[in-house]
Amino acid sequence: MTFKKIESHDLPDIQSVGHLYEHEETGAKVLHLENDDTNKAFTIGFKTPPYSDNGITHILEHSVLNGSKKYPSKEPFVELIKGSLNTFVNAMTFPDKTIYPVASTNKKDFKHLMGVYLDAVFQPLFIENPQILAQEGWHYHLENPDDELIYKGVVYNEMKGAFGSPERLVSHQIKSNLYPNSAYRHESGGDPAAIPTLTQQEFIDFHKTYYHPSNSFTILYGDMNIESSFNDLEEYFSGKGKLEEDIDVSFDVQLPKETKVDTTYSITEGDDPTDKDFLAIGWHVSKPEDVLESYGIQVLEEILAGNNQSPLQKALLDAEIGGAVTASQYEIGYPTAFIVSAKYSSVDKMDKFKKIVNDTLKSLVTDGIDKELIDAALNKITFNTKEMAISEDNPRGVLYGIYSLSTWLYGEAPYAKLEFSKYLDQLAELANDGYFEKLIEDKLLNNEFRVDLTIKAEPGLNDKKEEETHKKLQDYKASLSDDEIAKVIEETKSLMARQNAPDKPEDLAKIPMLTREDLNTDEPEYPIETSSFGKNNVFYHAEQFTGGIDYVNLYFDIKDFEAEDYKVLGYLSKLLSNLGTKEYDVGTLQTELDRHTGGIHAAISIFENNDGELQPYFVLSGKALEASFEKLIDLMKEIITSTVFDETKEIYKLTQRFISNFEGAINGQSHMLATRRALSQVKPLAKLEELSSGIDQFNYLKESRDVLKAENVEALNTALSETLNRLLNKERLNVLYVGGADRVEAVKESIKDAFSDLSSTPLAEAVTISPGTLQNEAFVAAQDVNYVGLGADASGILEYNGASSVLSSAIRFEYLWNEVRVKGGAYGSLYAHRLNGDFVLGSYRDPNIRETLEVYNNVPKFVKGLELSDEELTKYIIGTMSPLERPKSAYSKGLEALTRLKRGRTSADISKLKEEILATESKDLVALSSDIQKVQDKATLVVIGNKSKIDKENDLFDEVYKLY
Repeated sequence: MTFKKIESHDLPDIQSVGHLYEHEETGAKVLHLENDDTNKAFTIGFKTPPYSDNGITHILEHSVLNGSKKYPSKEPFVELIKGSLNTFVNAMTFPDKTIYPVASTNKKDFKHLMGVYLDAVFQPLFIENPQILAQEGWHYHLENPDDELIYKGVVYNEMKGAFGSPERLVSHQIKSNLYPNSAYRHESGGDPAAIPTLTQQEFIDFHKTYYHPSNSFTILYGDMNIESSFNDLEEYFSGKGKLEEDIDVSFDVQLPKETKVDTTYSITEGDDPTDKDFLAIGWHVSKPEDVLESYGIQVLEEILAGNNQSPLQKALLDAEIGGAVTASQYEIGYPTAFIVSAKYSSVDKMDKFKKIVNDTLKSLVTDGIDKELIDAALNKITFNTKEMAISEDNPRGVLYGIYSLSTWLYGEAPYAKLEFSKYLDQLAELANDGYFEKLIEDKLLNNEFRVDLTIKAEPGLNDKKEEETHKKLQDYKASLSDDEIAKVIEETKSLMARQNAPDKPEDLAKIPMLTREDLNTDEPEYPIETSSFGKNNVFYHAEQFTGGIDYVNLYFDIKDFEAEDYKVLGYLSKLLSNLGTKEYDVGTLQTELDRHTGGIHAAISIFENNDGELQPYFVLSGKALEASFEKLIDLMKEIITSTVFDETKEIYKLTQRFISNFEGAINGQSHMLATRRALSQVKPLAKLEELSSGIDQFNYLKESRDVLKAENVEALNTALSETLNRLLNKERLNVLYVGGADRVEAVKESIKDAFSDLSSTPLAEAVTISPGTLQNEAFVAAQDVNYVGLGADASGILEYNGASSVLSSAIRFEYLWNEVRVKGGAYGSLYAHRLNGDFVLGSYRDPNIRETLEVYNNVPKFVKGLELSDEELTKYIIGTMSPLERPKSAYSKGLEALTRLKRGRTSADISKLKEEILATESKDLVALSSDIQKVQDKATLVVIGNKSKIDKENDLFDEVYKLY
C-alpha cells in the first residue's frame, strides 16, 4: 500500500473518526474524516509563504485553475461550475497557505471535482503560457498607439477593492510589524502597487518549490470509497520523490523592530476627516502547539468584547475613544495575534486609548472576571460549535479541513480544533482557578510582543495614488520606442484574441461531467403543520431533527405599516436585544442571552406570493437548547415587550456600530447593494428592503447618529417606542417552531401564555407600497473600483421557468464571466432572474463602468446568437440543477417550508421546474432574447464606486450622491 496509516482518532464532536495517513514515497499527508455525511469534501492545501507583496500566492491560486495538462481548456474551473452538482467549489489564499476545496453529495461528481483539482494544482498550463499570469495577475494593456497605458488583471483589481477596507489595513499593519522577520510581514493577497513586479519566471519557480506532494496536506471527508480516493491521489503523487527539506513556516518570534506605527488610509476627496481615524494595539499571543491557549483566547475575546457591554468594549465606548470597538484574535497561521481597535476615533486619543485598555485589563485581573461573563462566553462558543456540527447549510467537510490545517500545517496533530468539547470543558474547570485572569496578565498586560498603530484618514489619498500610477504608466509609455509600443500592443491583442477564442471542442470534451441521466427531478417535502394560535393567528410547526435545539420565530404582521415606517422598523430590528429592558440593564441582558440561548435577533421578512401580494413581518428569532426553552421565551418576551429607549448614549454607540458594519458591507457586498437599489425603483418588495436594510437605511442611520449626537432625541425615541408599541398587538402575532413533534404542544402553550396579556386590536387594511423614483444613480464611496448594478421587473415579460433558469447559468458563466471578468478585469459578476420577476445584472470590484454597461446591453445579442452543442447545453442544465440540490440545515428546511406555504409554492412545483430544466433545448434559450431585450429596456442603473470614475461617466446618471 502506498499510503501508510499512522493512527486513528475518535472525534465525537463532529461524529467522525479521523484516520491519518502518509504517502510512503513523497511523505504527503492525508487525513480521512470518516463518517456517514453524504456531502463529501476534498481539500488539498500547500504551505505557500510569500516572499514579497507581489501577490504571487494569490495569483497562483487563480492561475492553476486556468487550464492543466489533462484538462487544457482555458478555465476548467468555470466548466466545472457550469456542469457540476457541487455544494462547494473554490480556492483560498491565506497568509501562509493556499487551499483548494470542493464538495458534492454526488459520488460521481465528487470524483470528477477531485480529479480536475488535482490536475490543476500539479500540472497547470501557466508554466508554459505566460498569458495566464497576464490575465489573472497583471499586464500592460494598450490596444492602440494613442491610448493611455493601463494595468489590467483580475487579482490586481480584486486587491484594489480589498485595499479600500481600512479594517484590512489594520490587520495587515499589525501582522507585518508584529512579525517583521517572517513571511507574515508580506501581503499574501498582493498589494496593487507591488503586483506589477511579478514575473513569469518567479511564478514558475514558486510553483515548482511549493506545489509538491511532499508539501501537501489532503483532507478527505464524508461517506466515500477511500481506496478510490487514494488511487486518485496516487496518480499525482507517484514518481515525484520527496523534497530534500521540509517547507517550514515556523519561525522564532522576535520583539518587533517598530513598536509604534503611524500610517494613513483614504476617504473620499472633500470628506471631513474628523473622527475617522483608527487606533489599534496588537499582541502576539500564541502558536499552534498552544491549543488550549488558543481556545482560551477565543473565549477571552468573547469576555472582553463580545458585545457593547463587554468590559473592554464598554470602557472604550463610554470614554468616547471611538464609535466602534473590536477586540479579537487573528489566527494568521503559525502565529496568532490579538488586536484591539477603535474606529471613528482621532490619533490624538491614542494615549488615552492605551491607558483605558491597560486600566481595564488590570482591573479584570485585580478584581477578577465576573463568573457569569465567563459562563456566558463558554456557553456561546459551545452552542455555536454544537449547532455547526449538525448544520448542513455549509459543507462541514470544508470547514473542518480548514480547522485541521490550523495546527497540522505546523507539525501538530490535525485534530485539535475538531475536539471542541475537550478543550472547552477544560477551560470551564480552569476558570475557577483564575485561568482567564492569568491569560490577560501573560498575553496582554505583560506582553512585550506588541505593536501600537494609528491610521489617519486622508481625503483623496486613493485618487492621489491613482494619479501617481497613471503618471508612472504614461511616463513608462513615453520611454518606449515605437517598436516597444508595438510589442505591448501586440501582446495586448494576442491576449484579447486568446480570451475571445472559444475552447477547442476536444479540450472541453476532456473535462468529466455528469449526464442528464445522473439527475433526478424529485424534490423533498419539507413538512409544515398549521394550527390556530388565537383568533386570527397561526402556529406553524416545521418538524425537523435539530439535535436538541429549539428554533422559535415570532412573526408580527406589519401589512398596515407605511413605507416610510420601514426606516424605523429596520433601525428597531437592529436595536432589539442590544438595549436594556424594564427587568434587565443592557449588560445583564447580554450575559443572560449568552448564558441561556444561541441568540435572539430581529429582522424584517417579506413574503411575496404568486400574485405579487406582499406579506411583510417584523420577526424576532431565538434559539436555545431544549432545557433552556422556557428561559428563551422569557427573554424573547422581555425584549419585544419591555425594551426601553431612554439610554441615548447607548443608542448612539450602537448606531455607530451599525454604520460601521454597513461600511464593511459596502466594501464587500456593494454589487448586492447596487442591484437591490436598482430594483427598489421598480419593485415594492425591494423598496421595503431598501428602506429597512439598504442605502436608505444607511442614510437614516447616519441621520439618527447626528440627532443622537446633538442630544435632540425626543422625536427619535418617540418613533422607536411608538413603533414597538404598535407591534405589540396579539392580532399581529404568528409563530414558527422548528423542532420535534413531541414538543409542539408544550412550546405552543408556553408561547401563548407568555404573550397572553398583549392587547388585541383589529389590524387596518394592508397598505399599498409603491416603488421608488425611477432614475439612474451613482453613489461615491472611498473605493478604487466600482460596482455596476442594473435592475428591472421582468414580471409579465420574461417568464420564470426551466428554460429561463438554464439561460441564467449560460449568461453568468459563459457571457459575463468572459466579458466582465476575463476581458474587463473585474473580480466578479452576477445575473439573476427570480420567480418574483426580479431581474438584475451586477459587477464586483470592477475597474470599468461604461464598458460593463455595454456588456449588459449586449446580453440579448449574446442570447440570440447562442449555438450550444448538446454537451454544452447539458453542462448548463446540470449547473442549473446544482443550487436546487444543495443540502439544508434543519432550521433552513423549516424556513423553506414556511416560505413555500406563504408563496403558494409546493414541492410539486419545484419538481416541475426541474423537469423543465432537464427538457430545455437550445432553441428555447434563443427564443428568450427578445423578452430579455424588453426587460432591459426598462432597467435602471445604480453604480457604487470611485469618485473620479463616476465623474468621468457623469452623463450616465440622473443623480450622483456621496455614500461615505
